[in-house]
Amino acid sequence: MDRQRVREREAQCTQEWPPACTASCPVHVDARAMIERVQQGDWAGGLAVFGMTIPFPRIISRICDRPCERACKRVDAGDAVRINALERACVDLAETYPLRPKSLAKKGKRVAVVGAGLSGLTAAVDLAVKGYAVVLFEAQARAGGRVRDVSEAILPQTAIASDLKILEDLAIEVRCSTRVGNAPGAATSFDAVVQEFDAVYLGTGPASVRDLQLGLSLTDGERLQVDPFTFATSHEKVFAGGGLRCGGAELSPMSSLQDGRYAAVSIDRFLQKASLTASRDRQGPFATRLFTSTRGVEPLPATAAADPAQGYSAEEAVQEAGRCLRCQCLECVKACEYLAHYGSYPKRYVRQIYNNDCIVMGTRTLNRMVNSCALCGLCETVCPEKLNMGEVSREARQSMVGKGRMPPSIHEFALRDMVFSKGEHFSLARHEPGHSASSTLFFPGC
Repeated sequence: MDRQRVREREAQCTQEWPPACTASCPVHVDARAMIERVQQGDWAGGLAVFGMTIPFPRIISRICDRPCERACKRVDAGDAVRINALERACVDLAETYPLRPKSLAKKGKRVAVVGAGLSGLTAAVDLAVKGYAVVLFEAQARAGGRVRDVSEAILPQTAIASDLKILEDLAIEVRCSTRVGNAPGAATSFDAVVQEFDAVYLGTGPASVRDLQLGLSLTDGERLQVDPFTFATSHEKVFAGGGLRCGGAELSPMSSLQDGRYAAVSIDRFLQKASLTASRDRQGPFATRLFTSTRGVEPLPATAAADPAQGYSAEEAVQEAGRCLRCQCLECVKACEYLAHYGSYPKRYVRQIYNNDCIVMGTRTLNRMVNSCALCGLCETVCPEKLNMGEVSREARQSMVGKGRMPPSIHEFALRDMVFSKGEHFSLARHEPGHSASSTLFFPGC
């Protein structure tokens, strides 16, 4: 079997692509896994999944702008699943809170983060977890930025305070009431910050970025240019984000998280002297290739909370979680008993069959699987990407027989038996003895 062809066939199978809700989320929350735990009433487990991606779950569960729900496949059969409401249910109903992330071994480098809004806070936490010493500068009297302006009825200050304890847990130094800039009245010179630290992240939004003038490596009057993909700027040590996608006019919590998270990735790569752009093709929202059929799915409305201000009760959350389609493809596995029997899906099958064919020494455990396929082509017919597992099996049989790794009788007998069974010597059509007509015609299977 050709290795390049194997890769192409593996790529045809979309089963391992994330569902649309995760792909559309700027930081790729695994909503499917979280919802599975909610349906089981495992609130701590659901919160643990949510908290793996979201550093401030109490805050985000109450103010998320819900891009995942706009992409939810459930809209093809009813209302979108109320994913954000389920995130809040996990936060509110979990009896135990997940363990805070621990810092890796210290790297001996210092990073300054200017601006303690969601973007700067996320960058600070991610960098501290990676082992950097982080100093967070905030012009206001306390960290939080615009989330502090959200109504108490929606986002209690106690929830903000609880989430921001992570700064202390990670030993992030926070310098509030400290305005950074080169303009008169700034408490700390921006130029001095750039000189003191190994890297700087400006999480202060586009207006502040535009106003900053650098005299380090830029000519007089030149503006600081920002790459919206890597968040690098025209000064090698400076990275900038925070509100770049929404223009700073409207609070977009997930865009702010996205800026801080991926800026932290870039800063880590910069300090490790690695490429800022390699292997980042799925950064931020992207279009998933995962096919999910809604054929035959009963349209259902979203579950309404008895008390919208308090959010879902446990029973309401479980009911709403039950509406999730658990998006996956498996169209061929649903239609083919052969593929279903081996308990996996084509991408894995293709790799396993290839490895079985390439073994030099040892036991080939997949010979039975390779020989069990009827080569009917049903899988290709139902597959959205037209992947034919029959071709994979046939080529593997031919390859192994040609290499002397499979007894020819196994391969040859199946082909000769099929030819004989379909030939003229094996055809028989007659009525039941004593009758001249029939109401039923029986085609015996293999």
